[in-house]
Amino acid sequence: MLGGGFTRRRRRRKERGRFWRRVRTLVVLFCCACVLGVAAFTTAFAYTYFRVAKSLPRLSDYKSIQLAQTSTVYDRNGHVVDELYGTQNRYVVPLDRMSPHLRRAVVAIEDHRFYEHGGLDFEAIARAAETDIATLSIREGGSTITQQLIKNTYISPKERYVPSFQRKIEEAALAWQYDKKHSKHEILEEYLNTVYFGENAYGAEAAARTYFDEHASQLTLPQAALLAGIINLPTAYDPYIHPKEALKRRNVVLDKMLQYGYITKQQHDRAVKTPIELRRGTVKPRKDDQYFLDAVRRELARRFGDKMIYGGGLKIYTTLDQNLQKAATDAVKETLNPSAGDPSAALVSVDPSTGAVRALVGGSDYSKVKFNLATQAHRQPGSSFKVFDLATAIHQGISPKTMYVSKNLDIPMPPGSKQPYYHVENYGGIQRGPITIEKATEQSDNTVFVQLALDVGMKNIVAMAHKMGITSKLDTYPSAAIGGLTYGVTPLEMASAYSTLANHGVHMKPYLIQKVTREENGRQVVLYRHKPKSNRALSRDEAAAVTQVLEKVVQKGTPSYYHNLDAEIGRPSAGKTGTTENFVDAWYVGYIPQLSTSVWVGYPKRRKPMVNIDGLSVVNGENFPLDIWSRYMQVAVRQFPRVIPFDTPSSSFHLEVKKNGHAYVPPRKPKKHGSTSESKGTTSSTASRTGGGASPSRSGAAPSPARTPQKTVAAPSQGGGVPAPSQQQTFPSLQGGSLFGKNGIFGGNLFGH
Repeated sequence: MLGGGFTRRRRRRKERGRFWRRVRTLVVLFCCACVLGVAAFTTAFAYTYFRVAKSLPRLSDYKSIQLAQTSTVYDRNGHVVDELYGTQNRYVVPLDRMSPHLRRAVVAIEDHRFYEHGGLDFEAIARAAETDIATLSIREGGSTITQQLIKNTYISPKERYVPSFQRKIEEAALAWQYDKKHSKHEILEEYLNTVYFGENAYGAEAAARTYFDEHASQLTLPQAALLAGIINLPTAYDPYIHPKEALKRRNVVLDKMLQYGYITKQQHDRAVKTPIELRRGTVKPRKDDQYFLDAVRRELARRFGDKMIYGGGLKIYTTLDQNLQKAATDAVKETLNPSAGDPSAALVSVDPSTGAVRALVGGSDYSKVKFNLATQAHRQPGSSFKVFDLATAIHQGISPKTMYVSKNLDIPMPPGSKQPYYHVENYGGIQRGPITIEKATEQSDNTVFVQLALDVGMKNIVAMAHKMGITSKLDTYPSAAIGGLTYGVTPLEMASAYSTLANHGVHMKPYLIQKVTREENGRQVVLYRHKPKSNRALSRDEAAAVTQVLEKVVQKGTPSYYHNLDAEIGRPSAGKTGTTENFVDAWYVGYIPQLSTSVWVGYPKRRKPMVNIDGLSVVNGENFPLDIWSRYMQVAVRQFPRVIPFDTPSSSFHLEVKKNGHAYVPPRKPKKHGSTSESKGTTSSTASRTGGGASPSRSGAAPSPARTPQKTVAAPSQGGGVPAPSQQQTFPSLQGGSLFGKNGIFGGNLFGH
């Protein structure tokens, strides 16, 4: 009995021993297989690499991908106003302008043997191979910083993220060669300028700005560790979206930095306790800058192309004055509200001495309407175009004291025209009779300016407008003399053209970009610098003579009906209103010696009459445009505390009163035959009251003071010339208390057909 039990126990022990020996054998065999597998993979990789090294591509055969860099836009004072980039927001900076914490954090978490290996880390490759065998898949593990750099700069984007042994071998081969030709300093610098940190931030500088609104050189240890942790999985560790995961990952980086001796235990513990504090620093254009910047981008595109703008790392220095820009935007917003049905407005302000555009408003809301009314909208200028008629006349030596008869006109048209005559009249049919060019400018008389244009020549007027700054195509039809253009002009052109008068007759080509630079080999290279382009359109005396007339327009003419501009802005100014037929477009263009500003008001999408708006029966140059101009200039003049008076013509400058063509020559006074001094005084008084346009009565007696003063107005003749005295008719004066007098509602704001 005892012998049998002992035998069974002994048999069971032997069986258990055999079982565990088999298990141990299997474990040993499995481990040997794994080791042999890893060794075989490593050996095969090394053998394959060295075996095919001669057939592998050489680094010299590859061209690195041009890194896209963000371009920066500055105002006239060097303040950043915009950043331009396409798919990659990147600023390339040298390694010494990156925080040492960031360099160490990235090396610790991405490639802790970076300073030891020669571009390939065979230990890491072995670990990656073991993982690949265990999972029966191809993973991305084992890549050094150098290999990642090669992938980001030499491998095409289409192949970059496709798992492939062949690509890994190519990366390894190129990394090995790259490491031999570049220092670790250079490799780490390039890597930190190319690697993706999420949130469209490529490179350390863009990442520092995106997450902390700091430069890469100013990153603290916790901030640097956070950025280094993002590299592995930018979406998963995005602190804006996944703050908890980002915090855990940051602390893993800090652990690695402690493990590899980059920080002390005290630094580690303090950093781990630091909460994540984010502050997005991407520059977004102010709403009031967007139309100006739109014009800048369009000009850049013409010069450099979109690829260079959005990826060339340009530094773009503009003429933008943010104080004036804000004042311009505020003036428009305070006057009009397009969302409530009001018309839109455009404003352009130009420095006459240089042509620099200081402010530009191209609409009410750039997010809704990208069309830039200031630079792209060609609209009818109305009576604001008459300045070019006046300038042409003075350039030809014609005095503003020259008289024309304000009367309805029928101008014969060339054979084949749709209408035999071009009919011209003033708004409301008013006929002022004989008046000077100066008075016609103040009252914006259409009929006088058409006659003046016929005398000086429309081709000459068009040439003068182009010399003064109008670049659009202009017609030579009589209607063009009063702003009836086929193509129209832009607010930028009008501000630029009037600036010629403020700049003593010299036109400076307008511009928005002062210079463009780009960093190359550590230094800023100027790619473009504005070269002033000037041309003399008028002599200094001629420009002063035009300005004298336009000063009187401000003081006595259409602008004075609702405003006392000299008092409102605290200094003299000169300018001209303009309104087109049916109140479709309304303008005011005015200037002081230091600034020329145009304002246009109208509906941008169609030629819609501006009537019954905010209590105004009609919108014309005297109300909304002048309201905006005055509001803007009241702020703008603060930048020019010194009041500079306008030029006056020199004493040697001489203009002749025109006495031929369509000009009106007052009839000679009758010879005096023994008249008393009393009768002389009466005759003089009558001539003064009638503006020199009334012929004395046959009896030589003056009209009774009790009678309404009369004006003589020439009836239209077929040729548009001055008719004989027998054709003259008398019309009651419309100056006293009428709608169209100096203080009337419409006040000579006149429109041609």
